[in-house]
Amino acid sequence: MTSRIRLLGLVLAVLFSTAAAHAQNRQHSRTYFNQDIFVAQGQQIQNATCIFCSIQVEGDVTGRVFVLFGSLNVSGRIRGRATVVGGNAVIDSQAQIGGTAVVVGGNAVYETEESIAGNAWVIGGHLSPVSHRVQSHHRLSFSPVVFSVAAILILVLLSLPFLPRSRPDPA
Repeated sequence: MTSRIRLLGLVLAVLFSTAAAHAQNRQHSRTYFNQDIFVAQGQQIQNATCIFCSIQVEGDVTGRVFVLFGSLNVSGRIRGRATVVGGNAVIDSQAQIGGTAVVVGGNAVYETEESIAGNAWVIGGHLSPVSHRVQSHHRLSFSPVVFSVAAILILVLLSLPFLPRSRPDPA
């Protein structure tokens, strides 16, 4: 019985030390559910993940940003990619996204061409530059109609193997 307690204590100690080391590596990342994330000017974090909430970046995010069912407002800097699913993205003229910006099921508005260093993809919404002088070869938007038609077509193609087939009668 004593050896089992010692073994359990050892296992718990290893788990807690591993969790503590993992928390130290991720101490500058934020992951929130139903609570907005605000990165103030002069503040720096590694990654930001927000589910059912919004992220506002005025400071610096050294990694990636992911928003599920919320919005992203950037007037600071995101060095990695920014992904928004089920929401909108607004990228200020002072802002910079170092990687690709992807918005699925929402709209994206950006002010200058330099705001997004990588590609910009909007699926099921609109990609709108504030200035109509902005021209880019790596910006693409699939309107809701095109997205809906493509989704229906994919669904039909995926369901074809499950449709009953008529077989000739062997008699």
